[in-house]
Amino acid sequence: MPVATRSIVVYAILGIILLALAVRTGVAAVAPLAGMIDLDVDLVGLPLGILGTIPPIAFAVAASVSPWFAKKVGIEGAAMTVAVLAAIAHVWRGVSPSYLSLFVATAVLMLAAGVGNVILPGLVKLYAPNAIGPVTAAYATAMALSSAAPTVLGVWLASSYGWRVSLAAWAVVSLVGLFPWLMVLTHAKLRGQVEADLAAGLPPAGRSVSLSRSPTAVSIMAIFAGSGVAAYTWFALLPVILVDRTSFTPEQAGLALGLFAIMGLPMSLIVPQLAVRRGFAARLVGAAIVFGVVGLIGLIVAPATATILWVVLVAMAPMTFQLSLALIGKRTANHTSALILSGYVNTVGYLFSALGPLVAGLGFWLTGSWTTSLVFLLLVTLLQIPAMWVLSRENVVDDELAAAGR
Repeated sequence: MPVATRSIVVYAILGIILLALAVRTGVAAVAPLAGMIDLDVDLVGLPLGILGTIPPIAFAVAASVSPWFAKKVGIEGAAMTVAVLAAIAHVWRGVSPSYLSLFVATAVLMLAAGVGNVILPGLVKLYAPNAIGPVTAAYATAMALSSAAPTVLGVWLASSYGWRVSLAAWAVVSLVGLFPWLMVLTHAKLRGQVEADLAAGLPPAGRSVSLSRSPTAVSIMAIFAGSGVAAYTWFALLPVILVDRTSFTPEQAGLALGLFAIMGLPMSLIVPQLAVRRGFAARLVGAAIVFGVVGLIGLIVAPATATILWVVLVAMAPMTFQLSLALIGKRTANHTSALILSGYVNTVGYLFSALGPLVAGLGFWLTGSWTTSLVFLLLVTLLQIPAMWVLSRENVVDDELAAAGR
């Protein structure tokens, strides 16, 4: 197997961080500009809400085919494809003459981002197997920054140059992110050829075993899904809940949502580096559960008392997202296993994430109170408890699947 030189590893890590920056810029780029876009393309109201449902659904769909796609074109080839498709989709959104065009361009962009979500842990496992914690922390932080950047830089671009330029400008990030993978391409092709030659000399593979038979894989999926349900629900409903249950004005509730989003930055920096240490995964899940439970009980029982504290606590509960990213690489034997596990975790996790806001909204519609919705989030938080025990065993997914297939 060809050994990656130091320069190849540096280029790959740079490519990982730039890919992480690129995959999330499109998620939050439209909403802050909705009023401006609506002057040219009908958007405000139901059309905007429909656009908001695309990311988790597209992520789940893309995740289901990403391992197959990465195997066909190589994991580096998949990264390059994501960069090119994302750049095209960003520009496409900027020049869209109608809502249908904007919708299709957004779907293409989110499908590309969904592939990026899946291959990132595999790339970390391949090029930084001894630095999974720090590299995961770096790219998770990049994802958090790229989610927040459109709400500030995107609005400034729209105010200065128009909403079309603002949406299209994010293509630059994707195009810049393409160049490190071009530098890695020769090494990637050589490694791919060696892997193909080795595979040709192996006996036919035995029957595959479902990842659902690995308790560790299921646990990682469960904490990923739990974080997704919480994050997507809070981003959709937190301001409305605070205005309804406290004395917060809409402006104050918006600032509270900003605080919720900002809390993702320290979690991205700290959690992955702790996650790879022996014995810490279970503790981090436990801490996330405690934060979520206390914050939710506060919002249920005494929402107007220490409201900001409750918001901070529920913002810390989705730290299991960053934890799951690190564990995908840490609890697998090689980059291929990490890629397959990432596809499984993202597919199932994002399907549940898409249901979160719908179930929470339905609870309010049926009862006229947000209490039902908050209790739903409390139950989702508590369902992560079994993952503490499973992850404390420090098992590797490959070993569990091998034992299940005997």
